[in-house]
Formats: sequence, C-alpha cells, structure tokens
Amino acid sequence: MNIRPDDFVLEIGSGHNPKARSDVLCDKFIGDDEQRGGAIVTDRPMVEADGQCLPFADRAFDYVICSHVLEHVKDPAQFIAELERVASRGYIETPSEIGERIYGWHYHNWVVNLVDGCLMLRKNEKNSQFGQLFHRLALTDKHWKRFHITHHHLFLVQYEWEEKIDYKILLEHESALDLECHDTLDRLVASDDNVQNEWVLLLKSAVPRRIVSRAKSLLRKNKSRQTKTLQEILVCPQCKGEITWEAHSLHCKTCEKSYRIVDGIPRFR
Repeated sequence: MNIRPDDFVLEIGSGHNPKARSDVLCDKFIGDDEQRGGAIVTDRPMVEADGQCLPFADRAFDYVICSHVLEHVKDPAQFIAELERVASRGYIETPSEIGERIYGWHYHNWVVNLVDGCLMLRKNEKNSQFGQLFHRLALTDKHWKRFHITHHHLFLVQYEWEEKIDYKILLEHESALDLECHDTLDRLVASDDNVQNEWVLLLKSAVPRRIVSRAKSLLRKNKSRQTKTLQEILVCPQCKGEITWEAHSLHCKTCEKSYRIVDGIPRFR
C-alpha cells in the first residue's frame, strides 16, 4: 500500500486484525464475530457504522483501507461512492473468484475479479462446490496451507486506487474469469514480481494473530504524528449534516437523528 508518512488513514471493516498504519477504525458489527477470525480490536479511535453510509466528512482522510469488505456489501456502487467521498486514495482487497469457488463463503454477496485494472463484480451464487473441505485443509494440511500462502495472488484481488475506483457490475450470467482461455491461464500462473519471498510469507503465517495485534498496538503507541479527532471529522451518516456531542449520544442538527455512544465508541447503527 502506497501510504505516505503524513497520511491520515481510515480502515473500514477493521475487525480483529487492523493494520498498524490505520488512524481511525470503522466496523459494522462490533459485537458480532461471526464473519471474522477473532474478537474486535478497539485500540484506537473507532466508530460502528455501515460502509455504505459512512459518518465522515468529505475527504476527511488521505487514504482508506478496505480489506475483505466489498464482497459483503449489499450495494457495491453506493459503497464505492462512499470510499471516493471520504478519501482521495485507497486500497481494496477481496477474495478472487478462484478463492470463492474453492472456499465458498456463504455470507459473501459478490464475486470479484481484477481485469486490466478494473474491478469486475458479479452476484455470488453461493453454490459452494466443496463445502468446508478446503477450510479444513487450510487448518490441518501443511501442504495445502503452504500452497495457499505461496500462491496467494491466485486467491486474492488487490487493488490500489487514486481519485476514482474503476469498476463494473456484471449481469448474473456474465463472468470475468474464463479458465478455458490460454491468456487467462498464462496470467494466473505467471510469476508475480510483487509476491514476497515465500519464506517471509510462511513466517508471517506462523505468528499467532494475538501477537501480531499486540505488536501493532505497541507500534501505534510510539507514534507522534498529528491526527484529527473524531469530533473534527464525524457527520451524520444519513444526511452528512453537522452533529453535536453529548456525554452518551450524538445529535444531527439537520435531520435531527440521534446516535448512541457506548463504551466511548459512536454507534451509527
């Protein structure tokens, strides 16, 4: 990710393993761990909100990280418009169509491919061919786990954008992945110059997530960079109007909606 030293960074769907560089976290389900790999991390300014209605002012951030969220949303066009509204640059990561076909997450609404720099989204048929087989292998079979780690570019879409996100929503019968096409196969199996050394990837995978999360928290405590406060950047997620703060609630001056503050976290859901 091309994050500059002074960038103010938002992470959407930060979940149990937020990036160390993220300054503000946003998650839709703070109290529900069903669709993530562990308990929510709240070690920095955070809000609970739907990514399709973000409670942040226009261009409040320099960079927005959106990792494994786009495939979950109901309306990707609205979600993408919100990303472009709150930041000028960002990073999107999702499972690839190959990853979806093999693992078959039932709660993903969209299948995503990256073709010539354009995100191609198609409604997920949610017809898992292999059930939980490869989920089990990822946990128990060292050979499959190693293959997945060393060939992670097959299983992931990684897309960095500036100003505009290039995307297309396909019809249900359309597909952006033709595995009978020699050019497609050549592209998929070609060595990726950006793929890190496989031993580095394997070492990273061996470190328990709790240790990774703790290390990230310690790194953040040592930062002296100036950042904005939530009071400076929050707006009403519905009308984008100005809000006022009270001890346990927020109020929109324009549409008169009220929102709770629970355990110090603004809740916009």
